[in-house]
Amino acid sequence: MTLATKITVARIVLIVPTVVFYILGMLFKTTEALYLSFLIVSCVLFSLLCSTDFVDGHIARKTNTVSELGKFLDPLADKIVIVVMLFLIVYFDDFELFPYDMLVIALLGGLILTRELTVSVFRAVAASKGLVLAADIYGKIKTVCLDVGVAFLILGGLHIVITYIGEIVFFIGAILTVYSGFNYILKNKRVLADAPAEAAKTTTDASEDGGGKEE
Repeated sequence: MTLATKITVARIVLIVPTVVFYILGMLFKTTEALYLSFLIVSCVLFSLLCSTDFVDGHIARKTNTVSELGKFLDPLADKIVIVVMLFLIVYFDDFELFPYDMLVIALLGGLILTRELTVSVFRAVAASKGLVLAADIYGKIKTVCLDVGVAFLILGGLHIVITYIGEIVFFIGAILTVYSGFNYILKNKRVLADAPAEAAKTTTDASEDGGGKEE
């Protein structure tokens, strides 16, 4: 296992304490000091996990050790932590900034998961035809918005302003997620053509970093 892949695995393992500290915060919600401490630790771990996304890919390229395992695990880490944290936020919190806001967040979370699964299958079909698809800039932007939005939502119970920021940024990220998914598929619709696929016009390393993996 390469150094870059080990870092990716470490990022996946980091998901566990991120989740545990958030759950502990919710369980000790009546004890303000513990509630605050646990949520801050969870948010810091979540932010660390997301902000180090580029590190493993950068190392892989610099050391020329890009691996198929790393290509698979790196985007998986990003998707898992977002989906799991959204589930926990919807389950434990009740922000009530507007009627049914938790329901809206839950539905958007399901939509985000559907988009990611659809694009993953689409990329698998492209790979089976020998096509390497270029990353979409909207995919990168939506990832940043979702990461920032979820980070604020983790701390949403501490102050209403934090909650507002979290929901607004998350909603923007969710809209961009859907848009980028449609845009990515439409831009590369040749993948679904029945005729034999031509050689890809765009070449990009679908590596372990944020540089080419986000659609």
